[in-house]
Amino acid sequence: MVGGGLRPLTPAPRLAAAGRRGPGDTSRHRPPPGSRRHFVRAAAGAERVSEPRGGSWALPCAAMPSSPLRVAVVCSSNQNRSMEAHNILSKRGFSVRSFGTGTHVKLPGPAPDKPNVYDFKTTYDQMYNDLLRKDKELYTQNGILHMLDRNKRIKPRPERFQNCKDVFDLILTCEERVYDQVVEDLNSREQETCQPVHVINVDIQDNHEEATLGAFLICELCQCVSREDSLPVGTLDPADCTGVGVCLVLLKGAAYCTP
Repeated sequence: MVGGGLRPLTPAPRLAAAGRRGPGDTSRHRPPPGSRRHFVRAAAGAERVSEPRGGSWALPCAAMPSSPLRVAVVCSSNQNRSMEAHNILSKRGFSVRSFGTGTHVKLPGPAPDKPNVYDFKTTYDQMYNDLLRKDKELYTQNGILHMLDRNKRIKPRPERFQNCKDVFDLILTCEERVYDQVVEDLNSREQETCQPVHVINVDIQDNHEEATLGAFLICELCQCVSREDSLPVGTLDPADCTGVGVCLVLLKGAAYCTP
């Protein structure tokens, strides 16, 4: 993805079967499998890095900390994609937290227009018992009870990114809308430390299979970044990064964005 020894990322996971509903949060329509959509959304006030010859983009230098990488993974409801990545990263020894950006936690219900809606203060165990009472067979079959059982073994309840003021070195989002919300929130905060944070979007469809594939991709990215003492000036080839957005943001203020 960037110079200095980091390997190019494979394309972000795409929906394996059209029309499959996501288990963790509602997502808007995605491009069909095989589409070559390359996106990056610039944060407000961000400066675009000039494009060198050959169609690649130079990245500004940003020193990474010598202490263990502090990672945040963010989806909409902090149920499926972010928690799967949280699970795998924690097993690999990373210092990781996971979040959602939605106003409420949404889980699929008996019909598309009847989701189960919870407050972020509701624990995973409470959600598990509520769905177990409502329809054990349905929520066992669609994997929601298994997902909630995994979640409650990792932490007590979902967390909202906008309510967290901790400092991270790397923030990974799981869809473009969530990426926009994270960058918007960072830019709305008053400057305090000016600690740089790398915000990277890996577009992952919201179903169990793609969440697992996406989590391994995120883990690979974190392993690449953690092996570097810094992210030096390098190049980003859009052809190698389909579906992956990269933005460098000064914590509580925008800095640079690649195309």
